[in-house]
Amino acid sequence: MTHSRTPSEKFVTQICAQSFLKLWTHPNPKGKKGKELCDCLIVCGPHIIIISVKENEYRNTGDKVGWERWTKAAIDKSASQIWGAERWLETVDEVLRHDGRVVALPHKSKRKYHRVSVSLGGRGEVPLKWGDFGNGFIHICDEYSVGIIFDILDTVTDFVDFLTASEELVSRGTKPLFMGGGIEDLLALYLSHGRSFNVTGDCGSLPDMLILHDDLWSGFSKSNDFKRIKNDLASSYGWDSLIEFYANDILTDGMFDMHSKAVTSNELALVAMALQPRGHRANLTEALIEFLEESERKIASRVVLGFDRTAFVFLAGSSSDRELRVRELALRCLVVRGRLPDVITVVGIATDRPETSEVGYSSDLGYIFMPEWSEQNEVDVIKIQSDLGYFKNAQWSKGSS
Repeated sequence: MTHSRTPSEKFVTQICAQSFLKLWTHPNPKGKKGKELCDCLIVCGPHIIIISVKENEYRNTGDKVGWERWTKAAIDKSASQIWGAERWLETVDEVLRHDGRVVALPHKSKRKYHRVSVSLGGRGEVPLKWGDFGNGFIHICDEYSVGIIFDILDTVTDFVDFLTASEELVSRGTKPLFMGGGIEDLLALYLSHGRSFNVTGDCGSLPDMLILHDDLWSGFSKSNDFKRIKNDLASSYGWDSLIEFYANDILTDGMFDMHSKAVTSNELALVAMALQPRGHRANLTEALIEFLEESERKIASRVVLGFDRTAFVFLAGSSSDRELRVRELALRCLVVRGRLPDVITVVGIATDRPETSEVGYSSDLGYIFMPEWSEQNEVDVIKIQSDLGYFKNAQWSKGSS
């Protein structure tokens, strides 16, 4: 049966695609017996974000009956859908999108579920339930907070880090009490403490309760600190554009394996790129642009450390001999893995420098994931550096951010 999406569901799908990018945003996926699983599913790396959207107009009855009716329709039903979706996902290895595309799920042992209810219609007049109602922690957004949360935490990693930190805050015994506001005020506290809930009471221990006034977000969003954060991250959206460029190739069968020459849907390199938080994306974007524009220095390649034990190799080379460029990219990625022992994932990006190609422009991606490093691997890297000189004179940092 075809599900007709409501304007609210379409809006949530749109902001998810903007924040988490289209390759990992799946509206109205199919669940058991082909029925709708949830309103939007995000699958990226180990993370599975289940989003349910419910909209019910609140009617003030003058007593708690109106609250209870709205809560049952907008929150309880949403929670039931989320828990049901999670139970079903635990029985399968892939999900079918509404458009027929198959979405592979991470291995069951590595999955990290995150549950989000977008509960609309309360207009800020109804106290929102929030937390673990018995089958896993559910984060509640209303019409005031949904745009803020998805706009500010607009990468998968930034988003799930906030959700996880909120859950850990509660699990440690601190209960947030919202005084007329919602999750946006909790976000303000989180951001103002350096993306953490490092808050302590007078005796140095975590408080039993956090009273969150409804002007926290309003005040923080107008502060100089917030303006500085936004300004510092402005360049990061170039990284999003690069990911979307490659993602479009995958979605239109325009990405090819250089060895088999066949169309590929391998997205491992893109997942590693998409899991970079907003701050790291700013650094990566600026480093890539600087590298491509510094043609006078004749630097062939550059390495930039990323998030989660990941490094990125940028290589400038002509499209006139892509096979040679791809081979060099692969070998340089291997050298980086060997010379940065804290790094286990290396993504390579090779392309022409601007205004240098006489045969058109192209781009290549490389990816290696090597948790273990053998003696033979070390022998190979020593030979590569001896014979080809790749990163032979580089000064290697021993840590990864």
